[in-house]
Amino acid sequence: MIKYEIFSMNEWLYTDSVVSDGGAGTIKLNSARGSYAACQILLNDVALEAPIRCSFIHSTSTVFLGQPEFNQLIDIFVEKNTGPISFCVQDGESAEGYTTRQAPFRVYEAIQPLTEETVSRATTEALYVCWEIPADAAPGKFSGELSITIGEDNCLIPVEVDVFEAVVPAKETLAVTNWFSLPNMAKRYNVELWSEGHWAMIEKYGRIMRRARQTHFWVPMDAIQVSLVGEDQYTFNFERAERLIRLYLGLGFTGIEGGLVAGRKDFWGSEFHIFNTWNGGEALKAIAAEGYAYLSQFLPAWREFLEHNCWLDILVQHVADEPTENSVTEYRILSGIVRKFMPGVPLLEAVETVDLAGAVDILVPKNIFYQENQEQFEKLRSLGDKLWYYTCCIPGGKWLNRLWDMPLIRSRYLHWGNYKYDLEGFLHWGLNHCDDDKDPLNQTDLFFPPGDTHCTYPGANGPLSSMRLEAMRAGCEDYELLKQLAAKNKALADELTASCLTSFNEANEDTVHFAEVHRKLLAALSEEA
Repeated sequence: MIKYEIFSMNEWLYTDSVVSDGGAGTIKLNSARGSYAACQILLNDVALEAPIRCSFIHSTSTVFLGQPEFNQLIDIFVEKNTGPISFCVQDGESAEGYTTRQAPFRVYEAIQPLTEETVSRATTEALYVCWEIPADAAPGKFSGELSITIGEDNCLIPVEVDVFEAVVPAKETLAVTNWFSLPNMAKRYNVELWSEGHWAMIEKYGRIMRRARQTHFWVPMDAIQVSLVGEDQYTFNFERAERLIRLYLGLGFTGIEGGLVAGRKDFWGSEFHIFNTWNGGEALKAIAAEGYAYLSQFLPAWREFLEHNCWLDILVQHVADEPTENSVTEYRILSGIVRKFMPGVPLLEAVETVDLAGAVDILVPKNIFYQENQEQFEKLRSLGDKLWYYTCCIPGGKWLNRLWDMPLIRSRYLHWGNYKYDLEGFLHWGLNHCDDDKDPLNQTDLFFPPGDTHCTYPGANGPLSSMRLEAMRAGCEDYELLKQLAAKNKALADELTASCLTSFNEANEDTVHFAEVHRKLLAALSEEA
């Protein structure tokens, strides 16, 4: 018999995790409709390189669901810990007290679907099992038995799932974006940039993003071909951008992000540049004559392309990422140029300062920066601006972020933070930005904090999702349920949220407590239905 134990989807499992004698032996899950019911299964003392076979057999129940998704969890290497505020700990520093473990360690993170070829990789294995609950499923209880066979050994696991009347809507109201690298999608699979093999990978990444309820996707400048045809004269080819947009809108994305038109050579510098991608020349100073000549041609062409395809009304446009106090003056000029040629298009930006009144329509501060400057950001919102938030290499410590050495439930709580502070969207830069010369599963020489650069992994035939993306997906669903409850009983929705999340750096990370609150949320919505 295989030794096993059931764990919540909201907590990390490790390669040295041990099945406990008194651990959970039955899968017991609660779910809304239009959602997923998921758990992890830890397996010890399994045969090496033996085939893994799983199946689910229904018992008599009021609800009948199909086979769950069966996934093998792949462990990844965590070389360094996150710092107390940002980036990584420095040599000689300790992360004691605010991280899950002291690095180095290995944690189960990448999600690889089981196939006929799947075999055990070590004597300890971890599986992620996930039932999709259709929105039109009948509420009630379903039960059955999960069979896991590894080589000659087997275990049978009882299953009990309570499906509530509450429904997660198919159409999202929370805006979510993860920035991706199109070149990395080609390089990881040794396919030529813009080849049909590359487009196949772009689609596979898109499907992973949509699974996590991502709503917006950016059109980076490397998807637009620029040609210099004379002195300060340009032409633009949007064929690749059009194919990307049609593909991702077809997958269910609902918002387009216009890519960054400029950037800084030095993060703390004051000047913005347009980085020359068309003939390998020097970067153009964005607000100088040569930069204006370029923008006065690119922006109208971009707008005309979008208008022609009836996409302008779902566009939010970036100007230049993370303006700081040092670069406010140039950013305001650059923002004005963009507004001149793209009137009526909302400008969206991750910001490092609150001194941007009138220059940005949708401000996206880091959660730590929002919380420390909440009054000023709320003043801007009262004047008509909108607020999202983001995380990246900051914050560390006890703040909510989605990093490998933070409790996994924080990735889910990110979107409880969206509800608590009424922040309408979430942005992260790191879908697949692991450096080309690094193995995303065994990343070393970390500069960014562990897990910041990527939340997908290269599989044999395409990208793999992750436990953090699944936690974020569940958090996005929680947000939709909290908003539904708030429309009927805001005091209760706020009470349930407060019992889990006091602020962006103070959360109850006990997964048993969270499960109880989540069940109360489902029950309250089902009673209100």
